[in-house]
Amino acid sequence: MKSELKSKYEMASKTPDDAVFTIKDIMAILGLASYASVQRIDNDGLIKVKRNSQNYRIYSYNDIQLLIKIHKLIKIGVPLKILKTLMEFEKSKQRDPILFLDEFAQFYKKRYYSANRNKARKNKINADRQSS
Repeated sequence: MKSELKSKYEMASKTPDDAVFTIKDIMAILGLASYASVQRIDNDGLIKVKRNSQNYRIYSYNDIQLLIKIHKLIKIGVPLKILKTLMEFEKSKQRDPILFLDEFAQFYKKRYYSANRNKARKNKINADRQSS
């Protein structure tokens, strides 16, 4: 992240609801190569962003925090539709979706890595049996 963007990010943390980031800033913060990833999250209704007078999307610090968590879950294979359903459920129960995403990410990672570790063990056992 560039130093100018880093200082903008740090300043925004003091007023987390003020929308000051453009989609280019979001791409730099998340390390994305295209607008499509962020726009898809917005279009699917996972995040509600504000728009400026030219109708461009502008993001707040809180939006960025939510995007970071959503992006991490997408990277480990959680579909957007499932995330949307789970977040809507949490909102209907008047709970914070950001806290939920943290807990869900921890649970999903443990389950994902555990499943892969068990699969690797089974493959090793099968390979040992075949070589015997």
